[in-house]
Amino acid sequence: MARLLVLGLALFLLTGHGSGVLAAEGTAAEVIAVDEGNPPFMYAQGEGAAGLYPALIREAFRRMGVAVDVAAMPWKRALAGIDAGENGVGGIYQNAERLKHYDYSEKLFDEVLVVYTPSSQTFPFTGIDSLKGKRVGVIRGWSYGDDFDAAVKAGTIITEEVQGDAQNFSKLSSGRLDAVIAISESAAAAIASGGISGRVTALEPPFASNAAYLAFAKPLNNGPVGKGDMLARFNAALASMRADGSYAKIIAGIMTR
Repeated sequence: MARLLVLGLALFLLTGHGSGVLAAEGTAAEVIAVDEGNPPFMYAQGEGAAGLYPALIREAFRRMGVAVDVAAMPWKRALAGIDAGENGVGGIYQNAERLKHYDYSEKLFDEVLVVYTPSSQTFPFTGIDSLKGKRVGVIRGWSYGDDFDAAVKAGTIITEEVQGDAQNFSKLSSGRLDAVIAISESAAAAIASGGISGRVTALEPPFASNAAYLAFAKPLNNGPVGKGDMLARFNAALASMRADGSYAKIIAGIMTR
């Protein structure tokens, strides 16, 4: 009976049903947090994480021979975790403030952000100044670039934060917002699922093109342990994926569904 209990406990831990997923050697898996509501890039599916970034991260860590637990959660919680050194974050942008605190991988993917308006209330978009005085829907905890973030802080752009794109587009189509900023692929999924394709319009030119990365907190005294070696190995694995075609295959398999 004692042997069965020990065996059961071991299986319980190795399959990730305990307090953390463990590698075969008995060491804890690397925890990478992603946004729970940003399809097709990263989102919660059942009890796990799905989308482009989880797929790329899992394949890179498989090549590294390192166990990884990719966890979908609210974005603000993911950022709180990286600040506490509890997890890395996948699908994160760079900005001046974050570069002070986080170490980044090579880019995972370039995301194109677009401004969307109600089809009956479009306006010329020539840059951030075009959004001043408007109610703009954004994702809670996201950065939309240093200039936009500064305008929001100064109060010249009014933002309303929600958990995901679906909420923003619902508010936009019902006239509760003047504009929404969203990644083009994520917006397409939200517009299709909400059945509002004729009621919202994408403005030209795009708002921005932002690279998304894997990041860890910089090492600090009495703080998070540095992940420089881990990121170097991750970058090498990502380069090998690009070289053998598996990177492009993963992107095609997820982004063209």
